[in-house]
Amino acid sequence: MICSDRRTFGILACVGGCLLVVAAPSLIAAEPQRLTRDGQLKLSPVFVDGGNSVMFSMHDEPTRVSLMRLRLADGQVERVDPALTAHQFDADVSRDGRFFCFVMTATSPQSVLVVRDLKDGTESRFAPGDARGTARGPRISPDQQRIVFTLSDPGGQQIAAVDMKGGNLKRLTESTGTSAWPAISPDGKQIAFSSSRHGHFQVYVMNADGKDVRQVTDMPQRATRAAWSPDGRQIAFTSVSEGDGNLDIYIIGADGSGLRRITDHEDRDDFPIWHPDGKRLMMISERAGDSDLYLVDVGE
Repeated sequence: MICSDRRTFGILACVGGCLLVVAAPSLIAAEPQRLTRDGQLKLSPVFVDGGNSVMFSMHDEPTRVSLMRLRLADGQVERVDPALTAHQFDADVSRDGRFFCFVMTATSPQSVLVVRDLKDGTESRFAPGDARGTARGPRISPDQQRIVFTLSDPGGQQIAAVDMKGGNLKRLTESTGTSAWPAISPDGKQIAFSSSRHGHFQVYVMNADGKDVRQVTDMPQRATRAAWSPDGRQIAFTSVSEGDGNLDIYIIGADGSGLRRITDHEDRDDFPIWHPDGKRLMMISERAGDSDLYLVDVGE
């Protein structure tokens, strides 16, 4: 007997002259846990408060995207900064909670990087030089010395870094194609990102100084939004699955080994981030037309 369930696969073995099918571990994770039910468009989640809360962007009004915070204990959702009227995207918070950064829309350039020192009560900004320039996807380094982000400015869309005051700009990639969605490894020594330098977007890893770029994924279609596991051994990412053309979540070893597909759903699964326990991923899924936060176990 061969199982027809697409969530399992078998290994053929010959025992005593009989052909057997030995069940192997499922490649697809169990049904995810839904955390929000408002269905509003959501973007770019990040765990804060040691994994007890999640910060994300949401269309809380028809004409505004705001940063929101979800408390996992009671499901309460609130705006992070009720006074801001500009669109807010792509938040990140330092490990000790002192620094908070995000992207805010502007007139010229189109978006700026905002960095707040919550201890000193100060705010700094980095603005791209071009009138149509953008900053997106900022990530604070573990040592809290710099912020790595996607910069769209003269020279194309590349990975760049600034200090915690928004100064001392350094471009970390200067390749053909587009480089985007940086993620800093837990030890701060490596940066995962996606690049179209060789065609489809694939996940690459480079040293923190931008040197020694290595390709990690080789997906048939684009691979984006890399996220490091807490132990630095695995990278979760989003890719277009063969056959159905939908976005699903995958995990691969940081060395490019052990590719696993985590979700298999007819609707979009995107924006994976690791829970601090290293056993679960949070993602934004658009299931049945609703955009909500889900937690999914990743197994061993």
